[in-house]
Amino acid sequence: MESRTKTQTVQTCRPAAAQKTTPDTAPDTVPNAAKPAAEPDTGQTKPAPAGRLLSRDFVMLFLLTLFSNCYLAIYYCFEQWLVKVSVDPAWRGLLLGALFGMITIIRPVASITMLRMNKLPAVLISLLVASAVLVSYQFLDPASELFVWLLLGLRLVQGFFVAILAACVVSLLVDCIPPGQSARGFAIFSLTGLLPYALLPSIGELVLPLAGSETVLFAWTAFLVVPALIMVFVLAPKLRKPDAGLDTKTDFAHFARSVVHGVTHSGLGLVFAALLTFSLVTQTCIFFIKGLCSITGTNPAQFFFYYTVTIMVVRIVGNKRLDGLPCYRIVPVLACTLASSLLVIAWAPAWLYIPAILLYGASISLMYPLMAAVIFRRSTDETRAVNSNLSMLMFDTAGLFAPLLGGTIMDFGLGYQAVITTAGVMALLSGCCFMLDRLRLALQERAQHRG
Repeated sequence: MESRTKTQTVQTCRPAAAQKTTPDTAPDTVPNAAKPAAEPDTGQTKPAPAGRLLSRDFVMLFLLTLFSNCYLAIYYCFEQWLVKVSVDPAWRGLLLGALFGMITIIRPVASITMLRMNKLPAVLISLLVASAVLVSYQFLDPASELFVWLLLGLRLVQGFFVAILAACVVSLLVDCIPPGQSARGFAIFSLTGLLPYALLPSIGELVLPLAGSETVLFAWTAFLVVPALIMVFVLAPKLRKPDAGLDTKTDFAHFARSVVHGVTHSGLGLVFAALLTFSLVTQTCIFFIKGLCSITGTNPAQFFFYYTVTIMVVRIVGNKRLDGLPCYRIVPVLACTLASSLLVIAWAPAWLYIPAILLYGASISLMYPLMAAVIFRRSTDETRAVNSNLSMLMFDTAGLFAPLLGGTIMDFGLGYQAVITTAGVMALLSGCCFMLDRLRLALQERAQHRG
């Protein structure tokens, strides 16, 4: 039997700097070609002062991302608006996913390019253009023959600049997380993607009668650019600086090759696959839960409210313990509980609806920060920002394919219950990918010891 120390090498996501090698704990290192496994984990970006997670820069970046994510959350009613203006059903899924499709294409390039540049102009332009797009919808004429094409153009333009903004934000985020607190940092920061979806649908439904139409509601949301610009002003000194240790005069092709080399040597392919399938689960629920509720007689507002509140409670209560959890043991279990909750939501009696939502929220509240922490820990200095952006890219990709997947299932006449059931299968696939990654690391470590 292998020693407890060796086994926990792939069972915990705790940073090396925060652990002592004892019979119960071990350094969080994994075999990879970028860094020998025996070395201490020095792959940290410059931490926040005195190891303080909630530094001024982290809080400002949190608020900036929160406001900018509202630009996406307001589209919770986009599909219903397309129905009102009589857009052909064949176009609805494409228009819904086009924004995320553009983000999927642009983010990988932006995540490399933005590291080497002054990010301040890109952030300012991105916020202003995204706001302008939200204002523009009300001026489109649904009776025009060009309506659908103009609408598609607006979606693609906003997707392009959202990708630029996201790349800048994430590359700055990894510099704001101190050593030993990556799981806590990602857990807190991931609330920027949760809170808008919890608040905007409720607020939107309240003010929609006052606004008169969804397009006016989109335009009102654009005013969030004002507080977002204030956050940009506070973060301006950091945004102006290229990523630490990067030579902006370095040949781009050489730089890109070095980043690709670092990414491939991290051995994170299966972890990214787990994150992608996990993202398909959450995006599918966002897009299709309202349709399911129309069949089951349940309330979609309760879904968004209860699962978001559960996530916040779990992360607040367990925030300080996240970095000490054994990721590779817990994530597969959470994948099973996530799949079970979705099956209950889709098929069980209505009285089990809210308990299943609570289980759903608890499962995803832990899965994402633990998977993100694994990616953070196993990335080198040169690839940490890029890999963090690739993590976000998994959500973008899911935003493109989830509506297409759900739409295909609906076209086959299988209904909303089949769509949510498919999301449950994706949750199980996510857990399987994570288990396979653990097995790969164990086999690689054993081979190194034998060699």
